[in-house]
Amino acid sequence: MAILTPEEAMQILDYTIVEDMPPKVTQILLPAIDRFLKNATGKDWGKDEEINSLAKEAAGALLVRWFEDPGQVENTSDIGLISIIAQLRAEYLLEQERKNGS
Repeated sequence: MAILTPEEAMQILDYTIVEDMPPKVTQILLPAIDRFLKNATGKDWGKDEEINSLAKEAAGALLVRWFEDPGQVENTSDIGLISIIAQLRAEYLLEQERKNGS
């Protein structure tokens, strides 16, 4: 499962129906966002039964930025977004610590 559903992406990008979105949103951008956040944090956030709200926020911000500027795909220099990603990484590390009983 992806962090953002096509319906969520549609709402974030201000489309009224999923079919109106360019195919690159579901075929390229959503998978790239999942990969990017997994690589940046160490966790595949889309695998959780309930997706973390901070992961959804980061995914939504990336979607808007990458949709508006495809040259930025797989990159971000936005300090606010970088701090959200750092918070996600910290959450994942705490989760791992709890699992390992440390």
